[in-house]
Amino acid sequence: MRQIQQALTQKGYSTGNVDGRWNPQTAAAARSFQQAQNMEPTGTLTIPLVYGLGLEQDIIFGNRDRQGGGQAGDQGTKQADNQRIVVERADSRGAPLYVSPAGVRQIQQALNQQGWNTGQLDGRWGPATVQAARSYQQVHGLEPTGRLEVGLISALGLTDPIFSAGHGTGPQAANVARPQPTQAAGPGGDRQVDNQRIIMERADSPGEPLWMNAEGVRQIQQVLNQRGYAAGHLDGNWNNDTALAATHFQQAQGLEPTGTLTTNLLASVGMPRWERGEVMGGMTAHANMPGNPNPQTTGSTKSNASAGQNGGDAQEASGSR
Repeated sequence: MRQIQQALTQKGYSTGNVDGRWNPQTAAAARSFQQAQNMEPTGTLTIPLVYGLGLEQDIIFGNRDRQGGGQAGDQGTKQADNQRIVVERADSRGAPLYVSPAGVRQIQQALNQQGWNTGQLDGRWGPATVQAARSYQQVHGLEPTGRLEVGLISALGLTDPIFSAGHGTGPQAANVARPQPTQAAGPGGDRQVDNQRIIMERADSPGEPLWMNAEGVRQIQQVLNQRGYAAGHLDGNWNNDTALAATHFQQAQGLEPTGTLTTNLLASVGMPRWERGEVMGGMTAHANMPGNPNPQTTGSTKSNASAGQNGGDAQEASGSR
C-alpha cells in the first residue's frame, strides 16, 4: 500500500501521508491516475492500476524474488521500519485487490458463451452473475460459492487476460468485452459507447474483489499447522485461530503481521502461482465453507494489502477456488 501511495505521489497524484491505508485521498489519487491512463476510474486497487504503476512483482506476486527486502522510499532504517510495522498492526491490514468492471465483463462474456446466462455485460457481480458463476462452478467441480474467485477465472481460461499488463483499459477492454449490440447504437462506434459506459460506471462500480475458496484456505491452515503455528481445524474458515497463526508466521518471516491472507503470505507458504489457480492440491472441498476473500495485495514484502476498503484483508487474497 505504501509503495502504491509513493508511486502515485511521485507521478504527481498526491495521496497525502504514505501510511499504508487506502483512504479517500488515496482513492482520489488512484482515480485521477486511472483516468489519465485510460483505465476504468474506479478509485479502487485494481490489477491494471498495479501494472500501470509498475508494481506487479510486489503487489500481485508478493515480492517472491526478494522476500525480506526493505521498501525504498519511506523506510529509513530497518529498525525504524520494524517500529512502524508494530504500530500499524493494530489498525492497518492493507486493501482488497479488485478485478475492474472490464475484467468482470470478460468473465460475464465467457460464462454467457458457455451457456450460463449472466444477463447484461455490465461489469457488476449481480444476482444473475452470481447464479451463473455458481452453476458453472458446480458443473466444473469447483466449490459453488457464486463468488469471483481465482479458480473460476482459471477454469474459464481468463488468467492471462485478467492478470496481465494493460488489462482493463478502455480501448483494450472494449476489444474483449464490448457492450452488447443493443447498447452500441449510432455512428460513434463501440469506442464512444465504451467511453460512455466507463463514465457511467465511475459512480457506482468499483469492480469486484477477488476471493480464495475454502480449499485454498484449508491448505494454508495445513501448512501453518505443519510449521508449528496452531491454525486450528482444517475447516476452510479464516477464523481467529487461523488469523493468529498467520500473524505469528508473518512475524517470523519478516512480513507485516496483518493476520490476513496476503500475497506475501501465499508466496511464503508455497503458493507462488496463486494467480493461475494453482494451490497445493489434493484436499476435499466443502461448499458450505465461506473461505477467505482473496489474498490481499501486499505493498512490499512488508506491506500486505488487506483492509483499506471495508473488506479488510480477507478481500484480497486470491487463490484457487
